[in-house]
Amino acid sequence: MPFWIPALSLCGLVCLMIIPAPGYWGVLIGGLCLLIILVWAVLALLDRVLEPLRRRLAFWRETRARKRRRAVHSGSGIARKV
Repeated sequence: MPFWIPALSLCGLVCLMIIPAPGYWGVLIGGLCLLIILVWAVLALLDRVLEPLRRRLAFWRETRARKRRRAVHSGSGIARKV
């Protein structure tokens, strides 16, 4: 996940504290920056939690695919599942 997204939002919040925007615009900009940071944090947490599960599933699929071997009769060119 790109790490520049929360950094940019954090810069927006800091700039909003230094140079305050008037009225509704300040609330809107600050709320959007905060929302972006929170959504990014939740997605980063989900990514960390689901990555081991994805690896296990990939390993399981690989081992299942490896078990399907084909034995070949000598010289006939016909394959059969074992």
